Amino acid sequence: MPIALYRGLSDHDLMAIVTYLRTVPPIRNAVMQHSTYPFPIAPYGLPVDHVADPADTPIAPGAYIAGPLAHCIDCHTPPLTATQRDWSRTGAGGTPFEGPWGIVVAPNITPDKEHGGIGDWTDDQIRDALTRGVAADGRRLLAPMGARAPIYSRITDSDMRDLIAYLRSLRAQ
Repeated sequence: MPIALYRGLSDHDLMAIVTYLRTVPPIRNAVMQHSTYPFPIAPYGLPVDHVADPADTPIAPGAYIAGPLAHCIDCHTPPLTATQRDWSRTGAGGTPFEGPWGIVVAPNITPDKEHGGIGDWTDDQIRDALTRGVAADGRRLLAPMGARAPIYSRITDSDMRDLIAYLRSLRAQ
């Protein structure tokens, strides 16, 4: 869970999530054993008092979508530790995912043209990758990203343009 990114959710969006969750009927679930997961609170800092909506600039809304909302950047930025990313290499890929599909490493999503980035991709190809799970060369995206296409297929055109603009603004890596 990208808890560090969740700290950037705007007050408005956080209230929308809380409002929605309050409409979901509770389910009784007897907890038989408490978690022993060593959840590290310290790396995330003090509680956040207020987070404004993203600025109305050409890049900020897309950065907000790629960060706290969809957490693209968490998976597609090289890990330093289990809870920290190498933000000097934002979007350069490198996070491994292990599942029934084997081990897949999140690819570079910067505008780099030589090292597997999206630099040669058109906006439509980026949109297809996100909404249909299809890479620029026509192959299906691997799990877990390929399975997220139904989620991104519901993104508004405006939000998709903002997200693509942000991805194109990243430093090529």
